[in-house]
Amino acid sequence: MSGKIFLTAVFLTVPLTGVLFAQDFYKGKTVRIIVGGSPGGGFDTYSRMMARHMGKHIPGHPAILVENMTGAGTLIAAKYLYGSAKPDGLAFGIFNGSLILGRALGMKGIDFDVREFEYLGVPVQDSTVCALRKESGLRTWTNGWEARHRLRSAASARAIAPVMCLGSLEQHWTFRYR
Repeated sequence: MSGKIFLTAVFLTVPLTGVLFAQDFYKGKTVRIIVGGSPGGGFDTYSRMMARHMGKHIPGHPAILVENMTGAGTLIAAKYLYGSAKPDGLAFGIFNGSLILGRALGMKGIDFDVREFEYLGVPVQDSTVCALRKESGLRTWTNGWEARHRLRSAASARAIAPVMCLGSLEQHWTFRYR
């Protein structure tokens, strides 16, 4: 009987000590959200919305600060988080998830191991679609393997899903894109 009481006491106090430690750790501190997008953009909007409420749900109620690090399709922010931000639990970031695919596809400039990031979640999920106009000359998937011309594409950065989609297709089809 006394063994059961002891185990019950241990199971009730261990989670409590974690909360107390977290409360002491975050009390009076500032947590930074590093955003790869520009102010007013989608990533920035999600981050500022979360920042308004997140501090209330973290033990110790730290201040939450949104910091924008724009450029290279959010690659600058991702590189900062990987190589320069202190791993002290006071910074996390939002960057383009396509960088993970880009690393797998061997894109230049992604010189960090994306597997070393801890995944916390995502504020919104979207689906990527790669579409071609009829003027491209490709009418079916089979045409892609037979094509002998370059496709033209446009994008705001190389590290975004449509560009990576074309890059992935280029590895399997004979066409080139620019």
